[in-house]
Amino acid sequence: MPERHLQEYEQFYQEQPFGLWREDYRTAQIAYLLAAINSDPKKDSPKLTEFMPFFADQSAVGNSQDFDDGSQMFLAQR
Repeated sequence: MPERHLQEYEQFYQEQPFGLWREDYRTAQIAYLLAAINSDPKKDSPKLTEFMPFFADQSAVGNSQDFDDGSQMFLAQR
């Protein structure tokens, strides 16, 4: 990998960290699936977002369309 690409990845990671969020999301999917399978059919089924506390923190910031993490501009200038 050219050094320029490594620098781009480093800059992108500073703007939009990756890694643990994906692991948390996958774990939330598994927990959601187990809860949905074992839930009472007479009650409302759980929602995936109930198993993602980090998602609730992001939704407190505002509408996801209004939130600008800078990644779109970074990728456009690539």
